[in-house]
Amino acid sequence: MERRQRRPAEPKAQLRWEGAIFAFASNMMLVTALTGLVQSQRLPIEYEVLATLFGPLLAGVLTALYVRQRGGMHAFLGGLLSLLPLTFFIFQGSWQPALYAGSFCTIGGALAELWQRRLGKRRGR
Repeated sequence: MERRQRRPAEPKAQLRWEGAIFAFASNMMLVTALTGLVQSQRLPIEYEVLATLFGPLLAGVLTALYVRQRGGMHAFLGGLLSLLPLTFFIFQGSWQPALYAGSFCTIGGALAELWQRRLGKRRGR
């Protein structure tokens, strides 16, 4: 049987604190803006999905595009940092939507990172 030789793994890029701060700020901004929009328009509570799903997903994607490497990890750190402020200042002590917002920020960053890797492989990087 023939053994394949594995290439040595490339070292991972270091985490940048600017990326985690960007994820935190964009997650807070988008969740706050969308929650304010839902509340000011007196929309039913079902529209709160805008604030807890689509806003954080967008924040994660933007984070991955900003840092270009390890976007999922940066989005995770920013989403984690945003849990307490979202819980107490935006969702009035309800931790569940804040946890969803942090999680979906991570998911958005991870999906965008995978997309960037796939594009990089196609371009031969």
